[in-house]
Amino acid sequence: MPPSPMACYAFILVLLQIFTPISARLIRPVTNNTLVSDGDRPVQLWRVGASLQHPSLQHLLLQGLIEKWADDATSSLVMVREEDVPEVQAALQEEQVEYNVAVEDLLSLVAAETEHKMRGRRKREIERMDWNSYHALEDIEGYLGWLNASTNGVVQVLSAATTQEGRPVYVVRVNDRGATGPKKRIWIEGGIHAREWISPAATTFILHQVATNPDWQRTILPHTEWYFVPVANPDGYAHTFTGGRARLWRKNRRVNDNALPDRCNGVDLNRNWDLKWGVGASQNPCSELYMGEVPFSEAETTGLKYFMERVGPLDLFITFHSYGQSVLYPWGWTKDPPKNAKMLHRVGRRFLEAVQHVSKGQVDYTLGGSGAMLGFASGATDDWAYGALGAKHAYTIELRDTGHYGFLLPEAQIGSTVRETAAGVQCMVTYMINNGVCARRRRNARNRNNV
Repeated sequence: MPPSPMACYAFILVLLQIFTPISARLIRPVTNNTLVSDGDRPVQLWRVGASLQHPSLQHLLLQGLIEKWADDATSSLVMVREEDVPEVQAALQEEQVEYNVAVEDLLSLVAAETEHKMRGRRKREIERMDWNSYHALEDIEGYLGWLNASTNGVVQVLSAATTQEGRPVYVVRVNDRGATGPKKRIWIEGGIHAREWISPAATTFILHQVATNPDWQRTILPHTEWYFVPVANPDGYAHTFTGGRARLWRKNRRVNDNALPDRCNGVDLNRNWDLKWGVGASQNPCSELYMGEVPFSEAETTGLKYFMERVGPLDLFITFHSYGQSVLYPWGWTKDPPKNAKMLHRVGRRFLEAVQHVSKGQVDYTLGGSGAMLGFASGATDDWAYGALGAKHAYTIELRDTGHYGFLLPEAQIGSTVRETAAGVQCMVTYMINNGVCARRRRNARNRNNV
């Protein structure tokens, strides 16, 4: 009998104490694979006594032999496919890097999560969208259609691109056409990395607030124009709902070479934007960080680029990811701060303060430049929006958690996470427009457009 979802989650919460000494005893979880498809061989989770910035780990990462789970200055957790174990072992032993196996079969936890999710879906088949469970792509698209049909033109659902597998990349515009005067343009992106399920959940929840919440519509919507991308990587996201190893998929589903294994398909859409393209990315299609053959090689990134350019200058750009509980601003390709780093820091702090308030001090986020905090990476949407499009404020927000559950954040945490996130965004926006819960009362409202 497969382990219960709660047992698996309780186990991984205890297990993934990322920064315990590397010599800690080997812990072996239950590895019943009843729900894992026959074609899926185990994926292990290793605790390694070196940061991912270590040259040997960087090489393994860029070659696609390991994938990041978590990292700090002295140790890391990485995913290793069973077939790659000998090569990874040999490389670490040659460099005298210590390691042990933390989880022998991560897919057993994925299987339990999948069973729990499907039971929940059967119970709510006739219900509308909720934020207590993770939704498949068709659920999200159905919700967008409902908004489009029921909001008297406030919500418009538009297509920015068609993916290789024929799916639309939707952009949802929310605008009060009766409100006059200058408006802040806000772009919210979700789901560019397929496995980060909490990202589309947060994006659609904020969309729901803007489109249907009377308080948001009264204090925020007259002064703003919103653009939401609920799932920027629909092919990849749909793939993660097929079970097994697919649950941990990051890239889109481009077929790079039919002669290569499935893991060598796909491009990391968050390394494919043309600003300092190639820094902290991989030229190897088998890597989860594969940047593509050229910038904007993918229909998803090209379509979103053209759409953003048509919208024009943005006042606020946010892309949601998981995990890490951090608010990051440019640049990703250097540790040097941008010229208006103080302003980016000031607006970003509004998010931290709101989350602290809503969570009653239980949830903390960090704030800073992404290159300085996480190591170098380029070709990301936020850097392009800030540096090429000229967005005044641009952020990557890494949602819950800090590594206990990682990409397998349980459904029990969806509600609190999306409410905190919405409060954070609400505070950032009301600060910028000087109207609402985080308005700068001491300043004249006519100066709000300077922020």
